[in-house]
Amino acid sequence: MFAAIPVVCTLLGGVLLRAVGVRPAWRVAALGGLLAVLAVVLNERAGVGSIGGLFAAPLLLAGAYAAAAAVVLPRTASRRRWAVLAGVLLLMWPLTGVLSDYRVSDRKLRELAASRVPLLAPDVDGYRLYFPSADEYSGRFTYLLLPTSVKPSADDRERRGVWVAVAPQVAGFAPPGACESESSSGRTGAGPCEQVAPDTWRSSHYDSTRYIARRQGVIAVFSTQGPSVSDSDLRAMAASLSVRSPGFFVDE
Repeated sequence: MFAAIPVVCTLLGGVLLRAVGVRPAWRVAALGGLLAVLAVVLNERAGVGSIGGLFAAPLLLAGAYAAAAAVVLPRTASRRRWAVLAGVLLLMWPLTGVLSDYRVSDRKLRELAASRVPLLAPDVDGYRLYFPSADEYSGRFTYLLLPTSVKPSADDRERRGVWVAVAPQVAGFAPPGACESESSSGRTGAGPCEQVAPDTWRSSHYDSTRYIARRQGVIAVFSTQGPSVSDSDLRAMAASLSVRSPGFFVDE
């Protein structure tokens, strides 16, 4: 369907342009339809969104057909104008990518700044932080810690990384006898746990391990699956927990 859009634009545009006396109508319609599709793609790449795209659509279409007319119509066509059009299109791709990254970062900063819990995170060599998310409804703040050698797109990232959840203390949290707390996958760990450091506990179940740290009046839970993450790394993560600024998570 996407490939058919330029064809439809060319047919309809050619009829309309010919009706209002544009000559050669079909050349303008063909190039204008192609440029209109490229304009929409660039608009989406920039992350303007559906509402912004709705209001921008008439301007994008007008600009696309005006550019097509400027380089195709006999009175205005020239090699220089073709070169300018090609240069603008090539320049718009990286520019829209930069704008998209800025909008994503800005949106993430505002989301994290509105977090209902302190933005607690460790600073451990050999690990990077991905997917920070502050849920305004549950009051939970989560992210994934991965070894620097593991890509965030890896299929086994769940078993080689550490999911961290920071959330208010639940009523069932009374260590070491009862260690119920909010993890990244929901409320877990109603059983006992062992204390390994001040305000820090450890709980194991089959191949999963949880380190639980009470800091700043909230609970941070480090959850792992399998033996990929060492106990010493988990202990270092819990020990280095500190309140970070929203920019810390976006810069990572």
